[in-house]
Parts: sequence; structure tokens; C-alpha cells
Amino acid sequence: MVLSALMPLFLISSVDRLSDLNDQLLLLLNSAAGRSWLFDSLVAFFLDNDLAKAGVIGCCFLAAWYGGKSSNSTNARRKILITTLVAAVCVITTTKVLSKTIFLPRPEIQSQKIYRLDGDQLVEMKRMPVRFMLDEESQKSYHALLNGDVETNDLGSFPSDHAGFFIAISLGIWLASRRLGWLALGWTAIVILGGKMISAQHTPLDIAAGAGVAIVELSAIQYVLRKRFNGILERLTSLTLRYSALSSAIVFLVAFEVSSTMIHIRAFLGLLAAMRRHVLLGMG
Repeated sequence: MVLSALMPLFLISSVDRLSDLNDQLLLLLNSAAGRSWLFDSLVAFFLDNDLAKAGVIGCCFLAAWYGGKSSNSTNARRKILITTLVAAVCVITTTKVLSKTIFLPRPEIQSQKIYRLDGDQLVEMKRMPVRFMLDEESQKSYHALLNGDVETNDLGSFPSDHAGFFIAISLGIWLASRRLGWLALGWTAIVILGGKMISAQHTPLDIAAGAGVAIVELSAIQYVLRKRFNGILERLTSLTLRYSALSSAIVFLVAFEVSSTMIHIRAFLGLLAAMRRHVLLGMG
């Protein structure tokens, strides 16, 4: 009886401590921002430029794809990487759905006075005293925020799409090639995700949640596809070896989309969905 009564208090206390630790880690990393225009511009460059941000990940993917020392080794690597791409699509779908369901604005948004609806009442959210970077784009975003211009995407930061997607891809590369995988994971952690926290776009908890989704879904999909659909994977990899020119072109497109978080594919799918709606309306 006593334990059941104390359990909710223990859970609340644990959540509060985790939240405080999350805030402290974010503010520690974010303390590097707003001190040097050069440093902030470099961080912003690697955040905003797709080639600079994820070109290394795309190169690691290509190197793992072609780096087998024998046909058997190449075949094994390609099965892992094909499965990784399937998992990455599932991961980014999951993180997108969760981020649109859970209302948790980016830390930079929480630096301002904002409210959330709690039942029938508006409750002011805890403000985050984050620093803003000095580069031109960050300053434009800051002044837009002061004028109340907030993008819908900035209202759902949990879990991090970038963490989920790039950790899934990097872990898949690691499964195919340890050396290339460590490079991809290191680049993801330091350059991509480190920049997200320095600029106060994501908290460590956002990153950890995205990474958790990536690890769980990549592990599950790798297991299921290798156990239940290994014949299909064998067929696909044999086709990539037989039609090497065509497969090289497709892999280039894949690496290109990996470097841009599949934003172009998502835009194309959005266009198809809009066309479908207009066709249905026209038929109605």
C-alpha cells in the first residue's frame, strides 16, 4: 500500500530530475552560441547546407556499398544497406508523426512567452534562456520570432527527425563496415546533432528520443527482413551486381537524398497527394 502510494511521487521526481538535466545539458551546449560570428557561421553552414551537413554520410554509404573485397562481401553489405534504407523511411515517418502529435516547441521558441492549452485553461510554458547565434540566417529567424512569426514545424521538436534518420543510416553503415560506420556516427553526433543543440533547435532529450526510435526500428526491420524476406534481398542484391550501371545511378540518387534527409522525395510525395485530392474533387 505504501509502495503504491509512493510510486507516483517517485515517477514525478524522476521526470523532474530528467527534465532539469535535459535543460542543463542544453544550456551548456548552447552557451557556445552568440559569442563569435565566425563560430556561429560555421555551425549554421553545416546545419543549413545539405552537402556540408550530410555529404560525409552519403559518401560513407557509397563507400560501404562498393567497398566489399569479394562478391560475397559486397552482397552481404548491400543487403544490410537496402534494409537500412527501408528502416530509415520507417524511422522518419515515425518521428514525423510523433512530432506532429506531441506539442513541444523548439528551445529557441520557448525562449519567448508562449502558452499551451491545459484542459480549458492557457498555461504559460517554462521559458528557456537560450542564446541565439550571430550568423545572418539565425538573426533573421530571431527577429521573425520576436515579431511572432513561428513556423508550424518549430512547434514539434520531439523526437528529432534528424537524429532518427541519420543515426539509422549511420548505424546501417556501421553494420556493413565498422570503419565507415564509426566515421558516419561521429559526424552525425558531432556535426549534425551537436549543431542542432548548440543552435537550440533540439534538446538532448529530443536527440535521445530520435536515436531510440532509430535503434529500435532499425534492429526490428533488419531482423524481420533478413529472417522472413531474405530471398527478396538476395534477388535485389544480385540485380545490383548484374545491372551495375543502372544500380550505380540509383545508388547515386539514394545517396543524394540521404544527404538531404529525403526532402525532395517527401516533396514529390506531397505533390502526388495534392494531385490525388484534386482529381478526386474533380470527379466528385
